[in-house]
Amino acid sequence: MIHPYSYYPARAARWYPGNTAVIEGDKRLTYAELDSRIDALARALVALGVKPGDRVAVLQANNHQFMESLCASARAGAAFVPMLGILSEEDHAYILEDAAAEVLIAPAAELGQRAQALRQRRPALRQLIQVAGDEAEDYETLLAAHAGPGPVLRGNEDDLAQILYTSGTTGKPKGVAHSYASTQASIIGWVAMADRQPGDVGLLYMPMSHFAARLMDSGWVTGSTAVILPAPDPAASFAAIAEHGVSHILAIPTLLQMFLDHPEIDNHDLSSLRFICYAAAPASSGLVRAAIERFGAILHTGWGGTEAYCLNTHMSPAEHQAAVEGHEERLLSCGREGSLGGRVRILDEAGNDVATGEVGEVCVRAPWMMARYWNLPERTNDTVVDGWLHFGDLGRWDDDGYMYLVDRKGDMIITGGMNVYPREVEEALYQHPAVLEAAVFGVADEKWGEAVRAAVALRQGETATAEEILAFAKQHLSAFKVPKSLDIVPALAKTPVGKISRREVKADFLAGTGA
Repeated sequence: MIHPYSYYPARAARWYPGNTAVIEGDKRLTYAELDSRIDALARALVALGVKPGDRVAVLQANNHQFMESLCASARAGAAFVPMLGILSEEDHAYILEDAAAEVLIAPAAELGQRAQALRQRRPALRQLIQVAGDEAEDYETLLAAHAGPGPVLRGNEDDLAQILYTSGTTGKPKGVAHSYASTQASIIGWVAMADRQPGDVGLLYMPMSHFAARLMDSGWVTGSTAVILPAPDPAASFAAIAEHGVSHILAIPTLLQMFLDHPEIDNHDLSSLRFICYAAAPASSGLVRAAIERFGAILHTGWGGTEAYCLNTHMSPAEHQAAVEGHEERLLSCGREGSLGGRVRILDEAGNDVATGEVGEVCVRAPWMMARYWNLPERTNDTVVDGWLHFGDLGRWDDDGYMYLVDRKGDMIITGGMNVYPREVEEALYQHPAVLEAAVFGVADEKWGEAVRAAVALRQGETATAEEILAFAKQHLSAFKVPKSLDIVPALAKTPVGKISRREVKADFLAGTGA
């Protein structure tokens, strides 16, 4: 088997050589041109001593050089290690050391200073390749010097393809090791679910090392075009959709809300869109309803994660429409068990399937599951039990087989002996017309064991007091679920990929109270 990130760009160059593979500003590359650049960089990596099984780390930047670096690493037989560009230097240094990376590629000039610092911190790093770099192999110079057909290396299905590091919001980043087989299964799953077609256009504005990669790699299979933006700026995204006829976008809920609230949304023709997938974090029912009203019946959602990175559940546009027309509560669902080969169970503490409506841990068994956690055998054994991957997410089924994520297992609050799931409380707060963002968490309390606390950010131009919002919450929640206090802040802390971080919001709260 050939590494999928090596095979599919090469196949696209054979089948769709003249199709536009990449649009990045004024830069355009056909699949034939992109594949030639991948070949040249792969040849350069082999010449620098990269061997099958070695790890090549790539600092994330949203550009075609990042795409080429991932594919060239694969073509050289290496496992690539993409590192989110906005992580701290400490996190980058940890990842390089943990993965025992042999080579580091910095595919953007603005990453040069960080790359040089990392090289100093990891003496075992054999080579640094960077764009316009000093004291390093220059990216374009290497490509020019090694032009020609690249290597064609075959491996086994269980060979290491990539190590994807979590963002480290609960400690040090964890390396999630994926094989050739799991990488292949994820790509094909996204092709089917997103109905990728030759000639469609995906917009890559989120970090290409994370969620945006699903539109990147699935597009290679069908010779689709990737329009690359450096960051998820709403106005620039609207302009790109209108100019290039973008058909596919991915969005986390916070970004989808930014789009809907942006004053320029009605100044551009967005009618080319036929696929919007929102995932990676919970979305309020009000947000989903507003997105359907604005974009039409083109929304998809589902549940997945780095450890099993296709959609394990899925809710289609037709199911969204049915929810709007008569099953309003279903707008909070992440869909039913997917039809692409993944199986989902919700288990109690004893490992038994829970009854409909009861809460348990959501588990998955699918061909796109990780092989293991890198260098963490005990964590792997605790996470994969009898072939089932335990995510740490809590969920429940309804009578029609739709799954609802309740919360993360570690985020549940026990107050006065009662279980409170932060997401339920947040959903109630989101119903208040002035609330834009909400985070709910538990803090130590002498009387209750834990007390429910909340922080919210208000919509631009809206006013409300904490007392008014709490009074509103009391109309929608049982008394023990209503926050004991609520802070109104300018904005809530986010993870590096844009999700609201309860952990950081809680830390800010505790720092403010002196606890």
